[in-house]
Amino acid sequence: MIAADGDLSVRLMRDEQADYDHMIRWLNDTRVLEWWDGRDNPLSPERAREKYSPRIAGNAPATSFFIELAGRPIGYIQFYRVADYPEWQEVIGLKPDPSVYSVDVFLGEPDLWGKGIGTQALRMVVRHLLEEVGAKEVVITPFAHNARAIRSYEKAGFRKERLIPKAELHEGKYQDEWLMTVG
Repeated sequence: MIAADGDLSVRLMRDEQADYDHMIRWLNDTRVLEWWDGRDNPLSPERAREKYSPRIAGNAPATSFFIELAGRPIGYIQFYRVADYPEWQEVIGLKPDPSVYSVDVFLGEPDLWGKGIGTQALRMVVRHLLEEVGAKEVVITPFAHNARAIRSYEKAGFRKERLIPKAELHEGKYQDEWLMTVG
């Protein structure tokens, strides 16, 4: 566990079937996929292991975590140094800096959306990155039309820096994203 606040905690994703099963269930829910990977890109069991097992083993730049509420997995959060993904660094227009981290987050249980849980989990991870890991800045890049996520990230301390036109191909269309920063 890297962070906890009351019943909410953030722990490393485990190389266990139960964790893969949560990811598969969440990333086959069209409500989640609308904002993550796309409804045209559900997660198969094979691809779940292929994508996440290197992260769990420490053989990929991104580190994967589960968000738990009272011990129940409810979402996913990952972070990575932006410098470890030069192609993404170029898209978002940042200079190479090993102390800049990026985060991505989703709650896989839509019935928990809009309750401040994602905001709280994000705050905890940002605090961990700034205070324990040594990040000087943390970035996040929500779709420009994802008003709910943008509000959540602002509540977690992020501020809009600039719009990134056509930043990511999602559901067959390039989507604009906001570069949001904290630190």
